[in-house]
Amino acid sequence: MLVDAIDRGLEFLDVTAQLQVARIRSRRTGDGQEDVDRITNTSASPVDTHLRIVVHGLAAGVALDNASGAAHSGDPYRREFLPDGVLAPGDSLVETLRFSIRRPAFAPPVSYTLALLSGQGNP
Repeated sequence: MLVDAIDRGLEFLDVTAQLQVARIRSRRTGDGQEDVDRITNTSASPVDTHLRIVVHGLAAGVALDNASGAAHSGDPYRREFLPDGVLAPGDSLVETLRFSIRRPAFAPPVSYTLALLSGQGNP
């Protein structure tokens, strides 16, 4: 994914290892699922510019409804404009991911992994 961005002339810093994601709440909705996560900078370095939350591994028939766009890989992402352009060490933010499921009555809970990128442009 980072290679895809570099191939397109954009460079993103993978900050996944600097940030801890903790699920606050996950609930089923009428046609999907809503996950609320706290993202905390656990490193000694700030994360700056924009944070891209890239969602990998969604099953067929599941969509990220509040996506900001799609990465070059096709995975949806959310763009988070950091307060004052930075997430300082120890600071956190809360992010909500809303998913729709084509056949919600028969679907297991939505599962996925996250990659967290810092940078400008589209990954």
